[in-house]
Amino acid sequence: MKRRNFLKMSAITSGAVCLNVAGFKVAARAQFAPGENPVLVVIYLRGGQDQLNTIVPYKDKQYHAIRPSVSIKEENAVVLDDQWAFHPALEPLKAWYDKGKVAVVVNSGSPHSTRSHFDAQDFMEYAAPGNRTVHDGWLNRYLAATVPDASKGYGLPELRTLAMQELLPRSLRGRYPVLAVPNDLDGLQEVLDLFDGFYAGEKKMDISAFLKQSTNVRSGVDADPVMTSGRETIYGLRRLQEVLKGDSVAELGQLTFQEYPDGFFADRMKKLARAIKAGVGLEVAATDIGGWDHHIGLGSVDGALDRMLKFMSEGLSSFMDDLGSHLDRTMVLLCTEFGRTCKENGNAGSDHGHGGAMWLLGGKMNGGKVYGKWLGLHESVMNDKRDLPVTTDFRDIFAEVLRGHMKFEAPNGFFPDYKAKSDSLGLFA
Repeated sequence: MKRRNFLKMSAITSGAVCLNVAGFKVAARAQFAPGENPVLVVIYLRGGQDQLNTIVPYKDKQYHAIRPSVSIKEENAVVLDDQWAFHPALEPLKAWYDKGKVAVVVNSGSPHSTRSHFDAQDFMEYAAPGNRTVHDGWLNRYLAATVPDASKGYGLPELRTLAMQELLPRSLRGRYPVLAVPNDLDGLQEVLDLFDGFYAGEKKMDISAFLKQSTNVRSGVDADPVMTSGRETIYGLRRLQEVLKGDSVAELGQLTFQEYPDGFFADRMKKLARAIKAGVGLEVAATDIGGWDHHIGLGSVDGALDRMLKFMSEGLSSFMDDLGSHLDRTMVLLCTEFGRTCKENGNAGSDHGHGGAMWLLGGKMNGGKVYGKWLGLHESVMNDKRDLPVTTDFRDIFAEVLRGHMKFEAPNGFFPDYKAKSDSLGLFA
């Protein structure tokens, strides 16, 4: 990594350099011992992921009629029940679904009508549809609202949050510092050594000493914000390098050699699994998979969607295998900005739509089910006579995951312009 790129990364890594939550209510929440805290991994499928060929209403004649060349036929589908099936490329997740470790919420998404990728992604990641005044991501707001109470002996975890990519997703941007992880982490040693002296001064500080410092010392009012951000970045990356070497996991007797498929996504999930099992306090992580904007060549069992779902499902299944018993405290949430049009277009693809699907994997949930209100595919029930309607607001899912999995009840105002539903989806007991 070039020096100028490292400087750029350290500047955007934290989103803010102080754990200053003034103006936002810090909510009470349960405290957990290292290696026991719940973990939330949010994966954003950028581009507008197609619901209908992913979670397939394979018995619906209207589905096959409006998608004559790209629909998934029953003989190819991975059948879940008498209504729904997975695309065949999701076969690796079927066993997890049967174990209750996978759930899908169909017809979910944003109540806002935009078909712009940029607006829709902003609205979902800030969890504020149509509100352009919000600039802290919903995951960052959670982190800021649940800072561990040092007065009770709960120090700041070593690696509480990670963005497994070089650019912070909007959901993690905000006042709470977040570490963005470059793809070539192993190749950073020379750069880290170079900037260690610059940010730490003549007396270099080891990781353990740095982490023992209080928040006020590490990010005090007399500290230069750029220097503080640089130190946070360097020590976070060094600690992550240590974790990924396996020493921390081996000490816990949990070093495994799970095989993963090739590709950037599987590599990121492999690193996340190692960090989760290392017991370093990882609580929130996020990454992206782009390329779901299939206006052309969506395909049935042999198109672009097939290739991407296979790429994704194999990585997820390996990750879940790798976690072992830690899967019960780890939940993966897959989101996308909107779904696709119900009818296929003239290029064997689909265009920007409205309602889509959200996926949940792992954790202690009521899985092995398809959730959400399904209205069918007749034009009379479609949004604008072309799209799946949104019958479940994505914030209902976010709130339920925070409550049921992270043990955090979002305070008033956490989701702007939103009133929580009196009844939940029932994702958690």
